[in-house]
Amino acid sequence: MLSSLPRFAQPIPNVTVTIDKDALLPCVVDNLRSYKVAWVRVDTQTILTIHQNVITRNPRITLAHSDHRSWFLQIKSVQETDRGWYMCQINTDPMRSLMGYLEVVVPPEIIDRDTSTDLVVKEGSNVTLTCKAKGHPEPYIMWRREDNLEIQYNGQMGKFSTFILSFSILMTWEGFL
Repeated sequence: MLSSLPRFAQPIPNVTVTIDKDALLPCVVDNLRSYKVAWVRVDTQTILTIHQNVITRNPRITLAHSDHRSWFLQIKSVQETDRGWYMCQINTDPMRSLMGYLEVVVPPEIIDRDTSTDLVVKEGSNVTLTCKAKGHPEPYIMWRREDNLEIQYNGQMGKFSTFILSFSILMTWEGFL
């Protein structure tokens, strides 16, 4: 009898999508018969779909299905708040479920109001340069000189052994460049 129960044909992949793009989470079930498939947002325990019906009032969420086997949760124009675990359930007794994670990537952006602008200081003076950025994953900020020479630091707090304080700010997004 257990062999006649529905089973998941494959795992739900973890999906990574850039903010404002569309995401598609697949749930593939063999031998569904008269059982129903549902999609649930795990962290809020929100039921999103049941069988062929979209339950949530979020207009960005839709459901596509084919062959009574593949059930696709579609999230249009993904937002950061969509990041998290999603569960596909089959209403067997006991319930069967699989989860997949939706990662939402936000490109790095320098926060101008919290970042240093051009500075003129006397040679030998201390200077503090600040660069703040936002994004997900958290951006890595790298400083470099416009002439690409190494930034020299003489071991004293804030003192540079050369007086060229004209820097370009480069940001790399580790793993996504």
